[in-house]
Amino acid sequence: MFSRLIKVGFVVLAGLLLAAPLRGQYIPTHLSNTGIYEFMDELAALKVIELNSAIKPYSRSLISEKLMMAAAHQDQLNARQSSELAFYLKDYSGTPLKPTAYSLQPTAPNTQPETSWLWINRPQDQRLHFFSYSDTIFRITANPILGGNLWSNQHGTFHHWWNGVQTEASYGKFALFASIRDNHESDYLTNRDFMNQRIGLSNYKGFSGTTKRDYWEIRGGITYEWNWGHIGLLMDQFSWGDAHHGSNIFSGRTPAFSRIDLQLDPAKWLRFNYVHGWLISEVVDSTLSFWVNNSYGPDYREVYHPKFLAANMFTFRPFPHLYVGVGNSVIYDYRSPHAAFFIPVMFWKPLDHTLNARINNMNSQMFMTLSSRNLRGVHLYGSAFIDEVQVGRIFRDGEYNFTSVKFGTSIIPAFIHRSAGNIKLIFEYTWSNSLVFRHNVPTTTFESNQYNLGHFLEDNARDIYAAVEFRPWRTLRLKAWYNFSEKGPDHTLLGTMPRTTHTPLEPVVWESERYGISASMQIVHDLYLRLGYEIRTVTGEQEWIERWTPSVYQGETATLNIGLNYGF
Repeated sequence: MFSRLIKVGFVVLAGLLLAAPLRGQYIPTHLSNTGIYEFMDELAALKVIELNSAIKPYSRSLISEKLMMAAAHQDQLNARQSSELAFYLKDYSGTPLKPTAYSLQPTAPNTQPETSWLWINRPQDQRLHFFSYSDTIFRITANPILGGNLWSNQHGTFHHWWNGVQTEASYGKFALFASIRDNHESDYLTNRDFMNQRIGLSNYKGFSGTTKRDYWEIRGGITYEWNWGHIGLLMDQFSWGDAHHGSNIFSGRTPAFSRIDLQLDPAKWLRFNYVHGWLISEVVDSTLSFWVNNSYGPDYREVYHPKFLAANMFTFRPFPHLYVGVGNSVIYDYRSPHAAFFIPVMFWKPLDHTLNARINNMNSQMFMTLSSRNLRGVHLYGSAFIDEVQVGRIFRDGEYNFTSVKFGTSIIPAFIHRSAGNIKLIFEYTWSNSLVFRHNVPTTTFESNQYNLGHFLEDNARDIYAAVEFRPWRTLRLKAWYNFSEKGPDHTLLGTMPRTTHTPLEPVVWESERYGISASMQIVHDLYLRLGYEIRTVTGEQEWIERWTPSVYQGETATLNIGLNYGF
């Protein structure tokens, strides 16, 4: 009987595979590929496309769909934007495209298998891949990952370089992707306590006490996509909440962790996202850890406590270009994943009180987002993260809820003159009360690998960010920017009580003021060149400066940066 079921399942799966068309594979475009994300945001701000930008990463199929929509409205774009559209269509279009007198139209699909190595047999209307193969139903690409950044300031010269490989494949509506990077730092630039937006690392390679600053990054997944949704098992970064300078819901800064990812678009006015993640607690379970003897001698085999995340988000579109999102999440630490947390539409707080009646609850959160592009060229957005709230505290002096709020705007002054579409103004403000994103139980903190899942400044912080961008030519971005950040003490570390009476930012123990200019250009697809100059002043109490700031940026510094990378 069991063997028959296996055979029936194999036949059904084979039927799905063979019946699936070429279009419609979910392959995420990584958050670090900033060029396409900025261009999508620009098209949405100009109302050329509709875009729910609070949920990232975008899939290749979504980007392809939006670019094709923009291609049908090129009369609304200036010369630089049209050139950039043609550039990205060579990468993200599901079928080969060629320019016509009025727009970019898909050519007839090639039914013959095509294989190319670099420039050998590469179609002129498609981007360069190190290796690619495609036929009517199967497609695969493979590319190297190479890159480096070099900085120089008063503390000396320091660098970060990396190498690896990435590949993407699709068969019908199924897709797989994987990438691996080996990273090398000359100084400690990446750390779970540093107040920056570098993607976290699980651990530096080598043993304690060594000077090695190398670490691995691994990402990958398998997905299935249909007309109104997708589901997949992924190990990749993701971000929830609109932001140009760090989201305060899920920032995408943590090392990649495995998760089930579900998205449903049952109607034009509704989107639903659900995530169930297997987090890394880094809290040793002494009951499961044990001693072993090997050629190195006695060794204590440590085992971590399990830790899980469940989160969902409903995004409503009451009017064109207006998106309102509400969602919630929970961090729980049962021995194994609990079935109740696989119910995607659940409200986790009351569920938690049912499952853990009369004992200490798990760690649950709520959040809201708002995004409006109803004025052409203007994007207004905001988000709120609610860790713990009581209405009574709002009206009692000296008491605070555990909340974080963020609001911002980006403006493309296209209403002045069409060529002004090459200018973009950005402003963001973030405020986080004490103890938001934090928790007193180490196995249910809002963290993975001890990296906060929320805003990169964590709790008890304020952040102001402003920038002016100028894009004179395809994929070339010139930017002048200013950033002011400040933090109060870490009350979790200090263990000060009572919890609800910590006045945010009293006292300020760490302050960072930064401003600078930068230039970046995507020379060919995925090949970025960067130049920058930054002046930074970090002040405060020495204990917190050393904890939250890399040594190469402490005090007053003027830093010159040059970087080059291919792939992500």
